[in-house]
Amino acid sequence: MVQRRSLAWTELRVGIVVIVSFLLLALAVFFIGGQTGFFGPKYSIVAYFQNANNLRTGAEVHLEGVTIGNVNAVRISKMADPQKAVEAELRLDQTYQNIIRTDSRVTIRTIGLLGDSAVDITRGTEAGQVLEDGGPIQGSEEGDIRKIVQGTNDFVANLQVLSDDVKKMAERVERGEGTLGKLLSDTSIYDNANATMDEAHAFVGEAHDFVRDLRSGNGTVGKLVSDDELYNRVNHMMDRVDALIDVVEHGHGTAARFLNDPAIYDKTDRILARVESVTDRIDRGEGTLGRLSKDETIYNEFRDSVNKFSMLVSSIQNGEGTAGKFIKDPTLYNSLNQSSSEIQKLLYDFRQNPKKFLTISFKLF
Repeated sequence: MVQRRSLAWTELRVGIVVIVSFLLLALAVFFIGGQTGFFGPKYSIVAYFQNANNLRTGAEVHLEGVTIGNVNAVRISKMADPQKAVEAELRLDQTYQNIIRTDSRVTIRTIGLLGDSAVDITRGTEAGQVLEDGGPIQGSEEGDIRKIVQGTNDFVANLQVLSDDVKKMAERVERGEGTLGKLLSDTSIYDNANATMDEAHAFVGEAHDFVRDLRSGNGTVGKLVSDDELYNRVNHMMDRVDALIDVVEHGHGTAARFLNDPAIYDKTDRILARVESVTDRIDRGEGTLGRLSKDETIYNEFRDSVNKFSMLVSSIQNGEGTAGKFIKDPTLYNSLNQSSSEIQKLLYDFRQNPKKFLTISFKLF
């Protein structure tokens, strides 16, 4: 009997030790997992995501970097909205319920290179409403490590393609193909550039010589710039112009009288009035000029006279009439030429022997 009681007490102690050990292990796992406020009040909110991004039950929930709870469950949502394809039940410390509001931002963040995920929550503002127990909130996903690696792979692939293109372009340049290849391999371009530089250098030298001559007063431009005589002449001329203007303004001289004397203005006005009167008479066909400008008879007579004169000139050119023969017939020219020659001979003989032509006779009555 005593042996049975001793065995039962031993089994009871072993059971108590095992139970306590399990409790201690559970507490250790709970605290190591980051669960805080084990004995404090809790409340839950439901966050909706487009993708879970490897979010698992038990993952930590952070508020501004501080752990305030864990993910209680992750499951597929029954809603048709693709933005709410996944729902995660977050078990949070009720102490922070007043901080988490409807305008808080809930995101899934990847921790480390192993792909573990956690939930981050930002502090809400006074404009948002406090989330009650079981209240919904829309979440978003940050780029996880897989997306980053995938983006890196795409970047590396694009970089490889770019490297191949650069390599091909370098080979074309080495072969002298394309504009850049010709610029680097064609010696004529270098020669042309060198000749251009020589011409530019020569131009700069000529410009330097021109400026030097300009400063020294050589040449026309140099004298214009450096010679004081031209300046003095211009200054003297401006003084004379100024004096002339002063004389005119004070009423001296003909120009001043012409500008300032009202009598000249009146005479000019009368002359212009008379000219205007004459012009009006001509327009009306009065007087000789008016008839010349208006009467067609005079115009016709003048036209007939011009035609007759033209016919006369034509007949003269054709050798008709006395004037025509005088101009066209060479006989008259030859006769005149012969007579001129004989007169010249006569004058020559007279000069040589004037006594031959001067005879004095005396008569006695």
